[in-house]
Amino acid sequence: MSRRGPGPDDTDPVSALFALPLEEFVAARDAVAARFAADGDADAAKSVKALKKPTVAAWVANRVARTWAAEVADLAALGDRLRAATRDRDRSRLRSLDQERRDRVGALVDEIARTGEIDGRQVTADSLRKLAETLGAAVADPGAAAAVRAGRLSRTLQHVGFGLVDEDGEPADFEDAEDAEDGTAEDAAVEDAEPGEDEAGREASEEARARAAAQAEERAAEVAAAQRAEDDARTAVGELEAEHEHLTAKVERLSAKLAKATDARDRTADELAQARHALDRAVAARENADGGGHGEGNGGGTGRDVRRGRTRNRN
Repeated sequence: MSRRGPGPDDTDPVSALFALPLEEFVAARDAVAARFAADGDADAAKSVKALKKPTVAAWVANRVARTWAAEVADLAALGDRLRAATRDRDRSRLRSLDQERRDRVGALVDEIARTGEIDGRQVTADSLRKLAETLGAAVADPGAAAAVRAGRLSRTLQHVGFGLVDEDGEPADFEDAEDAEDGTAEDAAVEDAEPGEDEAGREASEEARARAAAQAEERAAEVAAAQRAEDDARTAVGELEAEHEHLTAKVERLSAKLAKATDARDRTADELAQARHALDRAVAARENADGGGHGEGNGGGTGRDVRRGRTRNRN
């Protein structure tokens, strides 16, 4: 059975490296290696110096092993129960446990997807997919469970039909994780195995593992599809915001032009009123002049004719 217990032991200087922010890993690793060398432990110094900087997805998985240690331990225990049901060929229990595995992995991945970040670093759809694969591998294989719980992954894991590989497609190596768990993956496998387990039982176990990996991939694909939909929606929002800004600027420019045209119209109206007033004074002056030279009758008639003409001109 998988050994239940707390998360990674970060009092250990090597384990503590994998708890650091990703950008601090290399400098801290070299410092630990230098301390081992100064203490005369050349083998430990060489081993530490050879540690690879985790990928972003592996760093996420290592943070999950620390922040959600109990949930990861529960997944490891679930893998034990799945293997026991496989040995017993209890199909009903296998179906129930398989659904529980899907629910548990999905719930943990969904929780991280909702927050969108871990320790201030954004979690991408690719990292979520690889995290789901790694958690699925932890359920399917006791060695993977030990590695994930140790929180020292440099690469994420994936369970395939013939065994475990890392995200580069290379066979997974659990040497460091086995030491961290105070045992080996082989020990765990021996504990899981029963004397006389036949070939059919081993084949059933492989089928269960392949099923677990396929379902982890399915969940990861769902997460990736949701991320793509979110990205498309963000793109659409960005395009519409840009168009809105363009139209707003255009409205502001046209509003400024309208304000200027309105001012010009108002000034023209004032000037027109002044011009009409001046015209009225000029007509009155001319009528007075005409009336003084030709008499009231003629002057009156002429004034009326001028006013009629002015009226017609206004119309």
